[in-house]
Amino acid sequence: MADGVLDPFVDRIQALLVKLNDGQRKALARDISRHLRGSQAKRIRENKNPDGSDFEDRKPQPEMRKRKGNLRMFRKIHRAKNLKAKGTADEASVAFTGFANRVARVHQYGLRDRVNERGLQHKYPERELLGLTDEERDYIEETMVKHVDAALNDD
Repeated sequence: MADGVLDPFVDRIQALLVKLNDGQRKALARDISRHLRGSQAKRIRENKNPDGSDFEDRKPQPEMRKRKGNLRMFRKIHRAKNLKAKGTADEASVAFTGFANRVARVHQYGLRDRVNERGLQHKYPERELLGLTDEERDYIEETMVKHVDAALNDD
């Protein structure tokens, strides 16, 4: 995801965000990060890019032919132990932790990585695991406006 996706909106609302105290900004960031964590996890489970397109299919493996049923990628990476939401007074973030972070980075940017313990390497196709959809951008804007409005009306 490109940095600065929300810059035009943040520039417009920056003056209002300054009026929020640290606790209010932290609550706002926590709400946004929790919502984004859920929507990102749902999208990853569905094997979809933020633009709505499907992830590029994985290369067929001999052992996969024996299995019937669900052959989706990233079957466990979306779980709460791997995908963490964090909100502070300065930022809201959703990130992978531990080994899931390494796997996600390789797929997010289409990097080369070891396939097995013998050192065989493969260049993975780019699959955007984390990224903002239009609905998520709208949610962020609406939530920011609601929090600022509530804070200004309380004063």
